[in-house]
Amino acid sequence: MRWRIPTAISSTAKAFLHRQFLKNGIAPSFRLCKFQAFSSAVNYRDILRSGLHGIKHDEAVALFVYMAESRPLPNIIEFNKVLTAIAKMKGYEDVITLWSIVEKAEDIEISPDIYTCNILVKCFCSCYQPCLALSYLGKMMKLGVEPDVVTDSLLVNGFCQINRNDEAFYVADQMRKMGVTPNVVVYTILIDSLCRNRFLNEAVKLFGCMENEGVTPNVFTYTSLINGLCNACKLSEASHLLRQMVSRKIDPNVVTFTALINAYVKAGKFSEARYLHEEMIKMSIDPNVFTYTSLINGLCMHNHVDSAKEAFDKMLLNGCAPNVLTYSTLANGYFKSNRFKEGIELFKEMSDRGVAENTVSRNTLIQGCFQAGNINRALQLLRDMPSNGLPPNIRSYNIVLAGLFVYGKDGKAGEAYELFCSLSCNGLEPDDKAYTAMISGLKKNGMLARANAVTKAYQKYKRNRGSI
Repeated sequence: MRWRIPTAISSTAKAFLHRQFLKNGIAPSFRLCKFQAFSSAVNYRDILRSGLHGIKHDEAVALFVYMAESRPLPNIIEFNKVLTAIAKMKGYEDVITLWSIVEKAEDIEISPDIYTCNILVKCFCSCYQPCLALSYLGKMMKLGVEPDVVTDSLLVNGFCQINRNDEAFYVADQMRKMGVTPNVVVYTILIDSLCRNRFLNEAVKLFGCMENEGVTPNVFTYTSLINGLCNACKLSEASHLLRQMVSRKIDPNVVTFTALINAYVKAGKFSEARYLHEEMIKMSIDPNVFTYTSLINGLCMHNHVDSAKEAFDKMLLNGCAPNVLTYSTLANGYFKSNRFKEGIELFKEMSDRGVAENTVSRNTLIQGCFQAGNINRALQLLRDMPSNGLPPNIRSYNIVLAGLFVYGKDGKAGEAYELFCSLSCNGLEPDDKAYTAMISGLKKNGMLARANAVTKAYQKYKRNRGSI
């Protein structure tokens, strides 16, 4: 049963927030809706005992404020339950605002515990404000709240998600000095961040330090490092790690296998990719849409389009539904192999199956139409993008600009120039590809004055970019 918050709670919440706003100048970032009364006899403890299942965001906010008005005050555990519920609904700023109101209220005396602290730290970090999270932790420590390994992992992750690895390591070191030993979660976050930022040697060293300190890596640790090695084309090292984790009875998951399969097919090592595919099947790990799409992409990269189509058909046979990227990848393979009819038919099949197109798939289709010599269709597809809910990006225009010069006949160079000049009106700025395509195309068509004007604009663009 989903509890309805009584009308009394709603009105009390609004009055409380209004008083705190006038008193402290804190503007709540949320909206309180009007609630229907479930029962006048229901109090906050009845609602909490229900587990807050099905509670809506505004109801949870109102419930928290009603609890803050209640006398005697609920205990901190009960407040934490409501804050957690709001945070799970991604109301991170609301959690921060609500607790700030409580802290500033003179008539509310409630002491936060480590769980409160961790909820607030998570919310600050989820708002990409790890420095504020660290500052808040300092304030909590002055009140006698000691951080734990959860605090450690939240702060480390907060800095890593904005690619500030130095601060993340600093936090981990400071936590260690305070007696908080990093666990597998903390190490995995750091290793994953190092790999994402291409500090692979440092990630490998940290992996070794982790084991030396007696912290056993888990499937996520291995997968992060394997993915990093695959991205760096170090396939033998990645395969060694896979064998190591299996020998240690740590089962790889679909993400682990997908990373390796993707790397092998991109490198043209199809027998190794097929072997891994067979191994994951033996381990009862079903390939997912990302596994199949990676396989199709690699095969298309090496012009094995028929094999890519076989993988696509096998995907359907195994009950794995292709997504828009799968269709776009295979269609792009067809277009690059000059099999335009099959590529266009594939997009029709995508539509028939109810898979919505996106900007990437539309760009692929436009490219295919140009290659097939259907210039008018390509231009119409571009013009229809806004009305189809597909905002064209700079790549959309670059495809059309290049297509007009390469596949167009007399008069298309002028049309390309007009389209190029309209970019700013469409909220886009030309990039290097747009400028170089225009300069080259205009010169080839004898439009030297316009080519010189675009060249000057390009030089200005590069100077401005260099000054940033």
